[in-house]
Amino acid sequence: MKDKRTIVIGLVALVVVAALVIGGLALLSDSLAEDSYTSEYSYDVEVSTNGTLTNATVLVPVPIADGEVSVTGALEDGDYYAQPEAFSSRLVETDRGPMLEVTVDEFVVEPEYYRVVEDGDLGRTEPITAEEYDPDDPDMFVRDREQYELHLRLESDDPIETRDPVGIEPVLEPRTDVTETTCLDGTDRCLEYASVVYAEYDADPSTEVSIRVTHRGENSWWVGGWNGNRYTDELTVDLTGPQADWVAVSGGLEAEQGSYR
Repeated sequence: MKDKRTIVIGLVALVVVAALVIGGLALLSDSLAEDSYTSEYSYDVEVSTNGTLTNATVLVPVPIADGEVSVTGALEDGDYYAQPEAFSSRLVETDRGPMLEVTVDEFVVEPEYYRVVEDGDLGRTEPITAEEYDPDDPDMFVRDREQYELHLRLESDDPIETRDPVGIEPVLEPRTDVTETTCLDGTDRCLEYASVVYAEYDADPSTEVSIRVTHRGENSWWVGGWNGNRYTDELTVDLTGPQADWVAVSGGLEAEQGSYR
């Protein structure tokens, strides 16, 4: 009887110890998550082209919440990264609402030609002239696109609503004809909508221009590794030749991305 009683007491003690350990780990996990928890918004604009643009003006949507542009302060204070420096960026009012205006007098794109040269176990690239370039040679390639980039980051003192951000968090505006759609992976929540950008510039008829605008809200924390959740709002448009008008574009918002504690 004593042996059985001893075994029972030992098992109970093990269960108690295990519960304490699990509880302690849970408390430690919560503490680590709370101490490392951060929330951040990002706003990124990219304009890329394979040809020279002159007298260029592009107007793109900005993130808005409660009728206010969420990135106004950062843009007006120059608290963002933007290259090349020849471009100018500012917020403007339009008949479509507030937009980010990007302008440049001339954005020159000159193709650069290269070939891959064997150098021991590693290859290296070296520049060549246009006359040396052979498009049929797999060891030769050309870089014929240049890009304007603007990147902005804003920390949030409060957790960001990433499950259902529309109406609560900043989203790209203007937007109309919003519809819920099926996400590619089938697990998140996705919306599609119509928007506009304005593009005006002189260019050769074959010149291609791509415009991408991305806004994201993200929460992150560390517990044995970085975890987080986010929503991503993005629109893109591809144009060919000179432009001088508003252009209809399609946008998409993907919410409930990532993990939730």
